[in-house]
Amino acid sequence: MVADSGSSYAYASNHYVGLIAGMLIAISATGLSEWLARHAWAWLPACCYAFASTVLPLWIMFLPVISYDAAKTTKPLPSLIHALSHTSIPKRTSSPTAMPSAASPPAPSNQRVLLIGNAISRWLWLVSIAAAFGQAYFGGNAWTGTFSIRIFVIVTGACALGFALGCRAKREAALRHMLRVMQDHERQSVRVHRLRLADIDEERAQSIRMATLGERTRIAREIHDNVGHLLTRAIMQAQAGKAVADATNDAIAAQNFAALSGTLDDAMTMVRRSVHDLEDDGTDFAAQIKDAVASFDGISAGFSVRLINDIAAAPAPVSRCLATVIRESLTNVVRHSEAQSANVTLRNFPAFWQLVVQDDGPAKHASNISGPTIQISHELPRGMGLADIDSRVRAIGGTATCGPYNQGWRVFVSIPKQPWMKETRNQ
Repeated sequence: MVADSGSSYAYASNHYVGLIAGMLIAISATGLSEWLARHAWAWLPACCYAFASTVLPLWIMFLPVISYDAAKTTKPLPSLIHALSHTSIPKRTSSPTAMPSAASPPAPSNQRVLLIGNAISRWLWLVSIAAAFGQAYFGGNAWTGTFSIRIFVIVTGACALGFALGCRAKREAALRHMLRVMQDHERQSVRVHRLRLADIDEERAQSIRMATLGERTRIAREIHDNVGHLLTRAIMQAQAGKAVADATNDAIAAQNFAALSGTLDDAMTMVRRSVHDLEDDGTDFAAQIKDAVASFDGISAGFSVRLINDIAAAPAPVSRCLATVIRESLTNVVRHSEAQSANVTLRNFPAFWQLVVQDDGPAKHASNISGPTIQISHELPRGMGLADIDSRVRAIGGTATCGPYNQGWRVFVSIPKQPWMKETRNQ
C-alpha cells in the first residue's frame, strides 16, 4: 500500500509538473506569436508547440490557445495556393559577382518554405490531438489512465472554438487595416480638394480684383476725358460771359455769371477728387513696383535685381513717382556701373514712405563706356537723369538724395504721408 501510494504521488507530481510546464510554454508561445505578428515567421511558435504536443500528449490541454494563434498567424488554403502558384525562380543576373542587397525580398525557395510551413502550422494542432489520442488508447502506456473520451471531446471542441475565434480575429484585423487605409485615402483626398478649392478661390479673387481695378481705371479715364472737358469748356464760357457783362456794365448778369462760374469750379473740384479716388483705388501698387523691377532683372548677363517691398498701397501719384524713380535708377546702374546686382527696398514707416535703390558697384571707366555696353544701353528706355529724379520727388513733397555709397551708388527717396492724409480728410 505504501509503495502504491508513493508511486501515485510521484505520478501526480510529474503530471502537475508537466501541466505547469505546458502552460508556461503555451503562454510564451502565444506572446512570441503576438510579437511576431507582422513577421513572416509568426506561425513558428504555434507550430513548435503543436509538434511538441505530439511527443508530450499532456500538453494538448493548452492546444486551444495554440489553435487560436495558428488561425490568427497563418493564411487560409486558397491564399496559400494562390501564393505558391505565383512564386517562380528568378532569372540569373549577368554578373556572377553581384551580391544580393540586404533590403531585397526573400528568394522564391525561401518563400516556398515559408508558405509550406504556414500551411502545416495551420492544421498541426489536429495532428497533435490525433497523436495524443493514439498514444492514450492504442499505445498501452502510462497515458491511458490520464485521458478519457470526454476530455478529448472537450479539448477538440475548445481547439475548434479557438481556431474559429482566431480566424474571426484575423478577418477583423484585416478589415480594420482596410478601414484605416480608406480613412487615410479619404483624408488625403479631402486635403487635396481643399487645397484645390483654396487655389481656385484665390485665383477667382485675384481675377475679380484685377477686373475691378481695370473698371475703376476705365471709369476715371472716361470721367476725365469727357466730363472734365465739358466742365472746363463751361467754366471758360461762364468766365467769358462775366467778362462781357462787366464790359457792358450789366451788374446782374455779371453776378449771375460769377455764381455760375463758382458752381462750375466746385463741380470741377468734385470731379477731380472723384477721378483721383478712382485712380487711387484702381492702382495696384505692388504690381507697378514689380513690373518696374522685372523690366531690368536679367537685362544683361549676370545682372539681377532684388526687391523688398513693405508698402501695401499708396496714392496714385506716389506710386507713379516711385515706379519712375526705380526705372531711372536701375537704368543708371546698367549704363554707368559694372555692378552684378542691385537692391530695391521700399519701407512703410508711420510718417513717410522710403525708397532705397543701391548697387554693389564699381562704376564704369570712361574707356569701357564706349565698348560693347553701349549696345545694351541703346535697348534701355531713356531716363530723366538725377536732376529730374529730384524734381519729380520734390513735386509730391518728398526729398531725394543720390550719391556714391561704399563701392556703388545709392538713390535715397523719402516721401512724407502728411500731405496725402490731409487731402484724404478734406475729401
